[in-house]
Amino acid sequence: MTVRAASWSTQQLAEFVAAVSSVADADLAARAGVERVAEALDADAVALMYGERLAYAIGWPAGATPVDAIRAAVAADLDDEHVVPVPGLGYVPITRAEVGEDGDAYLVVAREGEPPDAEEKGLLRAMARTLGLAMHNHQVVSALRERQRLLEGLSEIQRAIALREPLHQVLNTIVGLAQEILGDDQAALMLRDPADPDSLIVAASTGVPQELEDRVQRRRIDEGIGGRAVLEDRLIVAERYAESSAAMSLFVKAGLASAMAAPVHIEGDVVGCLLVSSYRHGLQYTPADQNLLITIAQQASLALTDARIVSDMVHQALHDPLTGMPNRALFGDRLAHALQRTERTTSEVAVLFVDLDRFKPVNDSLGHAVGDEVLCVVAERISGCLRESDTAARLGGDEFAVLLEEIDTQAEATTLAQRIIDTVAAPIVIDGRHVFVGASIGIATGQRGAEDLLRKADLAMYRAKADGRGRSVLFEPRMQGQALERLELEIELRGAIERAEMELFYQPIVVLDSGALHGVEALLRWHHPERGLVGPADFIPLAEETGLIIEIGWWVLETACRQLAAWHGAGAQRDLTMNVNLSGRQLEDPGLHSTVADALSHAAVDEGSLILEITETVLMHDTDATIERLRALRALGVRLAVDDFGTGYSSLRYLNRFPIDVLKMASPFVEPLDAGSERRSLAQTIVSLGSNLGLPVIAEGIERPEQHAALVALGCELGQGYHFGRPVPAAEIEPQILGKRPANGGGSHTRS
Repeated sequence: MTVRAASWSTQQLAEFVAAVSSVADADLAARAGVERVAEALDADAVALMYGERLAYAIGWPAGATPVDAIRAAVAADLDDEHVVPVPGLGYVPITRAEVGEDGDAYLVVAREGEPPDAEEKGLLRAMARTLGLAMHNHQVVSALRERQRLLEGLSEIQRAIALREPLHQVLNTIVGLAQEILGDDQAALMLRDPADPDSLIVAASTGVPQELEDRVQRRRIDEGIGGRAVLEDRLIVAERYAESSAAMSLFVKAGLASAMAAPVHIEGDVVGCLLVSSYRHGLQYTPADQNLLITIAQQASLALTDARIVSDMVHQALHDPLTGMPNRALFGDRLAHALQRTERTTSEVAVLFVDLDRFKPVNDSLGHAVGDEVLCVVAERISGCLRESDTAARLGGDEFAVLLEEIDTQAEATTLAQRIIDTVAAPIVIDGRHVFVGASIGIATGQRGAEDLLRKADLAMYRAKADGRGRSVLFEPRMQGQALERLELEIELRGAIERAEMELFYQPIVVLDSGALHGVEALLRWHHPERGLVGPADFIPLAEETGLIIEIGWWVLETACRQLAAWHGAGAQRDLTMNVNLSGRQLEDPGLHSTVADALSHAAVDEGSLILEITETVLMHDTDATIERLRALRALGVRLAVDDFGTGYSSLRYLNRFPIDVLKMASPFVEPLDAGSERRSLAQTIVSLGSNLGLPVIAEGIERPEQHAALVALGCELGQGYHFGRPVPAAEIEPQILGKRPANGGGSHTRS
């Protein structure tokens, strides 16, 4: 071997070791290894075979790798020459090398022309051995991580039991751990009903499809894999679920492929089971998987035994620990039973979905202890409005539900709803303090579909909120269409950036006394293929609610910074600023700091040119985490502005706590400025406040010359609004940015 060849081989092997060692898992190591082999040996195609299984290949179209030919080449005597088909080349000779030392895995290299020389074959063998070692190491690390997660999960459960945490929380943790560790699609813990030992009730579950939820909440003990585990007091495994004699038809129709259930005990008596199941065909539960489920089921047994008495345990599992009301699981069970009874009558049931008004400000300002007391009082008041046959439940947070059985008219439900609204609205006295909350209620009636009725009542409740709160609304079919339209809008919004439907418009911010351009604010628009140009008010709230605002916000930052850099490069004034809105959801994102830093770095713009706008209502959360994130942004050199200033509460206190650089006076304070001097006091106060604190003030929503003149007289420094220019695409505002067209200093504009 020549010195040059040895040097080349050493370099190639070093790069190969780095590639297969730096990835996260064995699959990525296989991919990286195959790609590096192909590159180093100038191969036309490369495949990695594990026994009969193709692990990864390149050089063939997806799904068209000639696996049979490769298997034959691997199985042949080493001295035999073999070829495999490669697109565009015909049949190409192959060279193989054993991966690892178990004789079950091979790298197969296909290369047209000269066969690999001795140096190349040596390199291939070294790469194959290295890949086998790297994949083995990754697999060991993965197994250790899984073992560590199991130990952490079991420790978490033991700690929760020792601390006497609410049983439903412990059971939810157990179910979640079983699903996570075993990798199944769904998991559930089912308990025998003390009042009806021949029935099982789902006490905790995860991953169960919503359309099946109300149908499997309660089942007979002789039904399903779980029921058999309870009756036979042993582990039941069904890897071909549809062929099992214990399979339930509704799960077979849903496509369930496999299931496994382990019994759960209290002092030796079987009281339920822990069940996992999957829709993935071909899944096999190894002995290790079976032992894992038994181990986790034993944790459930410990938790239930610690609850001492089965009836107390079931009560905890099916009741809200704070108010003592039935929880969502028990409410769903009673609703399903009530609907079954209506099948024999002409009556209906009614579901009232109750959501409290003004509860969050009470909880945030007075503390969670006071909030809990308020919830308990509200629970008592709701229960006091009901008949003995009715059911009230706490679904979670400040949401409650009421079940009215055997009603003949919807008026019965609306009458009760108004009684609840009036009762809840009465002042609540806590430690001598009067606390006020209200209730908005959605109502749905019918004879079938427990989950559907609850969902309809929920939709009606949102309509009650939108109509002004403190009222009840009956569900109407059009609400379903509105909800569907909202869902469709969400789906369309998810791909809007990839489809290049998003665009930033820019609105000038000017120096009021001269009309000179100071900066621009970036405002997002959506070019919807059917709805046309959609403003942010119509989709940003949806983006915040669904979390899409994180991705959208990143795109806005990147695009705005790149545009500012382009304008600076084209000759725009160096002190031109770019204002970008930051939503509350973005501010809660732990990755916000790096997102902003990356946007500035990628665009190579001066940090002081970027001003992030946060609404005053977001700052009103007044959390330490918010303050720290804002300080971290400030440390980057970014400036921070309070948008819509003056519309929140206790504004001075927030200004003292937060690192703020700019105030943006809300448009309601600008609107009346041309109506007479007596209407100017609030705007004057904000301008004076900014001056005293050394903070520039930007007046928003300036539409008329009289407002402009009044703000100049008040000493306001900066402003924006239709009087100076509408938000427009970058190309339209660019002449003004580059000094080829002055800012508009007069003339009114009509809002679109």
